[in-house]
Amino acid sequence: MPKGGMEMLNMNLFEELGVETDPVYQKMANLQTGDVIEIDGIQIRRHKFYEIENELEHTPFKTLISCYRHVSDIIVKQVTV
Repeated sequence: MPKGGMEMLNMNLFEELGVETDPVYQKMANLQTGDVIEIDGIQIRRHKFYEIENELEHTPFKTLISCYRHVSDIIVKQVTV
């Protein structure tokens, strides 16, 4: 299987099963205001909005799903590089 193939398959699987089944989504959904978690070198903070920070960016998101999709994209890119 090509590098990143399994991770890409997993991401597609979560899209099929529903993102609510993804452990990354579940961790993010359980964040309370003021909480911070780190997943694969990405800090995720919960305020009234969601915020991510890593070596390359510091970006706010209005919704959980938009933040989750961005974090997922970063993780997939890290694995396929």
